[in-house]
Amino acid sequence: MKTIRLCIGSNDGNNIAETHMGDTEYFYIYDIFENSEHSFVEKRTNIAKNMGHAKAEKMKEVLRIIKDSDILIARQTSPNFIKIAAKTKHQPVVVKTEKIPDVLITLCQSFDKIYEHVRRRKNGELFDTILEL
Repeated sequence: MKTIRLCIGSNDGNNIAETHMGDTEYFYIYDIFENSEHSFVEKRTNIAKNMGHAKAEKMKEVLRIIKDSDILIARQTSPNFIKIAAKTKHQPVVVKTEKIPDVLITLCQSFDKIYEHVRRRKNGELFDTILEL
């Protein structure tokens, strides 16, 4: 079964933070599956939170913390999301939905579209697309 590992930046575990993903207290890691199921993996503390906005060192540290995630979820595009899209294996996704359970449903409904981007990146292709759902 196809699986996508995702990372959501949140301060409370219920809502996606309105700020940039790298400025959140925690990263919530989930797996979504092609059959529209999802499972919580773990909560990780964002030790890079106070490293300075849009800094390359901060981006590197965040990516180290969430290195096993295929997609990164946020409510807004950031300068580092643009760099991540163009230069890494991670697929940034911007969502309009606030509540994490609703975001998971939206992601599951778009599984095939997201999976195609993840597959391309895993095969070494780099492109600057940031998905908006």
